[in-house]
Amino acid sequence: MTPPHLHATAAAWSLQAARGRLATLATDEAAQIAAEAMEAPSVLRSPVYGGPHASGSHSDPTPGMVGIAERPGRRNRWAEMRGRLDGKLDWIADTLRLPYALDDGITRILEAISAMQPGTAATVTRHLVDEEKWVRAAIREDRPTALLDVPCPACDARCRLRVQTVGPQDAWTVVCTGHWEDGEHHPCLCTGQGCPCGMPGAVEGVAHIWPRAAVIGAVGGTR
Repeated sequence: MTPPHLHATAAAWSLQAARGRLATLATDEAAQIAAEAMEAPSVLRSPVYGGPHASGSHSDPTPGMVGIAERPGRRNRWAEMRGRLDGKLDWIADTLRLPYALDDGITRILEAISAMQPGTAATVTRHLVDEEKWVRAAIREDRPTALLDVPCPACDARCRLRVQTVGPQDAWTVVCTGHWEDGEHHPCLCTGQGCPCGMPGAVEGVAHIWPRAAVIGAVGGTR
């Protein structure tokens, strides 16, 4: 696949992993809400229930219970976020007129990436990256990656390579993160046809990306 296709694939698998984390958080939150709902209202456990008021009457929990009964249930914000994300992914898939045979939007997108035009893949990548930034900021987790102890095929040893470690291993990708010099970050970008990266369909200005196996082989290289 070309660099735009690889970037789209990497973004889709990473977002899929973040989406799975949202599902776990939503399930945990639902269990906590259910447990809280089963607890007896505190007014029923009060030691003054049935005791005399200063006026001489007996305490009546009914007014308090009414207030508790009318209190709205706690929102499962993780489930709401998962629903919003799925809605956006379905919108992307529908906009691209992808088949409906698959279960959800992200699966439809993953299955279709290899057949996309490079420009379409680049557009899809931007949408997926935007969604992933929003989700990962909420769950406070970075995209899972690992540093590689191999030089960048396109520049030099000053640059650092990272491999994405989510999704099927044969879909893992390696990107060059560039290097810092004189306090400035210098990205490693493709120069187009004839670029040292050697990638087919090289696109000028696109961040360098390779299939994992093309850089380090089937095993090894991470630290």
